[in-house]
Amino acid sequence: MNQKNPHSKIFVLAVLSVSVMITTGTAISSALPEMAKSFPNISVSQIDMIATIQQFSVMITLLLSGFISKKLGIKRTITIGLILTGVAGVFPFFSHSFILILISRLIVGCGIGLFNSLAITIIDLFYEDPTRSQMLGFRSATEQIGVSILNIVVGLLVLINWHASFLIYLLAFPLLAFFLKVVPEPPIPLGSDNNKQRINLPVLIMTVLLAFMVACTTAVIIQVPNIIVTDLSKSSAVSSLIISANTLMGMVMGILFGRIYRFVKKFILPLGILFMALGSLIMVSFHSVFGVTLGAVVCGMSYPLVGSYIFSLVSVIAPKGSETLANSTLLIGANLGSFSTPLFLSELGKMNSLTTHAGPFLTAFWLLIILTMIVLIYQTFFQKKVHQNIMN
Repeated sequence: MNQKNPHSKIFVLAVLSVSVMITTGTAISSALPEMAKSFPNISVSQIDMIATIQQFSVMITLLLSGFISKKLGIKRTITIGLILTGVAGVFPFFSHSFILILISRLIVGCGIGLFNSLAITIIDLFYEDPTRSQMLGFRSATEQIGVSILNIVVGLLVLINWHASFLIYLLAFPLLAFFLKVVPEPPIPLGSDNNKQRINLPVLIMTVLLAFMVACTTAVIIQVPNIIVTDLSKSSAVSSLIISANTLMGMVMGILFGRIYRFVKKFILPLGILFMALGSLIMVSFHSVFGVTLGAVVCGMSYPLVGSYIFSLVSVIAPKGSETLANSTLLIGANLGSFSTPLFLSELGKMNSLTTHAGPFLTAFWLLIILTMIVLIYQTFFQKKVHQNIMN
């Protein structure tokens, strides 16, 4: 089959390959406890920033990627983004300076921000529904597959030393070569960006909710290595396997989202929040590898349901013609949630008397239960038949 045919398997794989690197920021979380030993004068929250600080620069370049792609073209912009991600991502392998490593992580964020939204845009431009909706689901699953595999690789590389874990960013280069060989410059509809766009209160509310849920999700990925290595005295390789199980569950739930939605409809939102609450409670209740693993897996069921539902609401809640801006706003909220996770964890830990690294999840549990009840009450008594306009 012609590989230039958008419906050929190789073309589909090439389009999806861009998304493999999007969520790799937290993939090196398993190496953070070992890294902390090399920087004894740096606080744990500052070390944790290595896994999240790139989200700050992602937010900035996310806003600029549309403008840059208009000037340079979508394919060139994605190329620059992947090159920046690969080069800056590998830099900590050679460096012993914490400040320079932080700067390199910011550059990684610049690279990811350039192709983050464009990974969705190229699907919008090459495909039409129902294939487009299916491809967006595959794209989300591709993110989870990528970070899951890389978590396992990091767990193996960290056995050498923490520097070696950053070699995972070399993957950006073969992915780029594959993408460049197969995917042509996508066609841009004339006059597609002439309308002035705006956001409204429902979009802002969903953005805040998404930021909170991403912060909870990222907290699991960041804190599991600390719980396993520091509290339970196990190896970083164990924590990487647990994180991989968490992300694999996210992949499965992402693939099953359509089927689950058809069964529970709009109540998929409180269900997703409830999974995060239950997973948090399990992690804080069972002081064992099994408990942490089970809790992390249950938490992994949450974000694919919440995130997919919120993004599917865009066509319903956003002002007409402002869907692109609404999607960008939601992505910024998601990245803000990830970036703020170290501070989020610190504040949650202060709200109860537990001293273990699992302690913040007790506070998270109660906040998530309250949020579940608020959303459930609103959807039961006040929300109209929004779900009729989704997934059709």
